[in-house]
Amino acid sequence: WEYPEAMNKQLGYVLGIVLAALIQARLLPELGLERAINLPIVLLIVTASADRRTLVLAAATLAGLTIDVTLLRPLGLTSLAMVAGVLVASQIRGAGDALLPKRFAALLFGLAASSLTILLLSSGGANRIGENAFALVANLLVGGALAAFGQRRRRGYQFDQSLRG
Repeated sequence: WEYPEAMNKQLGYVLGIVLAALIQARLLPELGLERAINLPIVLLIVTASADRRTLVLAAATLAGLTIDVTLLRPLGLTSLAMVAGVLVASQIRGAGDALLPKRFAALLFGLAASSLTILLLSSGGANRIGENAFALVANLLVGGALAAFGQRRRRGYQFDQSLRG
């Protein structure tokens, strides 16, 4: 008995996002970058689309719970912020192959929704507006680079028949 290939890809995606959450919770604080970039939410938002919404929402929930458990936070806060960002981004991006400006707008509004959710639900977040603005710019730069790389890579797949199958 073996999983279909699509199921393996979906499981790999979810495990990859959970690994990004563990990197966010354990490695980035050691490097002093935990507030500069939010790796799991950037990856989730860049890969969110209307076609894959259910998979990305499941990954967001697991990644958020992983971060909350690892950092001993109240369960569900990080998941809720990630889910809000994914829902906004996937709605803006829509289904299919979106152009880079649409992907960037989805990234911007998804990150804003995620940040706003954290700001509204956590106490004491309003005094770090400058820090949050820097993090938003850093996340936009990383996410924009990932979106551009992904779009370029997909276009290469569209024209290379040897990669299909």
